[in-house]
Amino acid sequence: MKLNHLLNDQNSGGPPHDPEKQDIARVEKKVAELIELIEQADVDGHHSRHFQKQIADAFQRSAATQKKFAPFKELDQDNNLSREELLEGLEKLLAENQFDSRIDTPKRSWLVQKGVMFILAILLIIVGFAMIIMPAPPSFELFTVYYFNINDGVTIMDLVSLLIIFGGVLLFVVNFNKR
Repeated sequence: MKLNHLLNDQNSGGPPHDPEKQDIARVEKKVAELIELIEQADVDGHHSRHFQKQIADAFQRSAATQKKFAPFKELDQDNNLSREELLEGLEKLLAENQFDSRIDTPKRSWLVQKGVMFILAILLIIVGFAMIIMPAPPSFELFTVYYFNINDGVTIMDLVSLLIIFGGVLLFVVNFNKR
């Protein structure tokens, strides 16, 4: 509560005009709210460590993001450059630092995508083998491409089943191929 009072005294001088100072002020305000909430809550040791890890991870991600943007901010701070020099510097920085708008995507979505693709590949392989092994009515087997004997042979349905199996294997291999 003392921290809250101190923060209110600091912010009474008017809002800062620097975006960086505004961010820090917002974080300080939220940290004060968090501290007040933690003081009032009954949190066990396991949850406490979990929350501490989440907060530490958030600060690490923030520092990593700031580190990635530092060269761009340095280029922006240099007021003596002409437009052409700024453009050349920006082009060079963009060529050296390859990133997109999803700079901090969690790896969990990658893991979920790989899991779904794995399950889909296994299902395709199983369905393909099931179509070959299980008997089908003669009206469903369409045409026989190659006869082993008068009653048995390779049908169009068997070839389609092999294509489904091949698709499942290909999906499996592409899914776990290192990029």
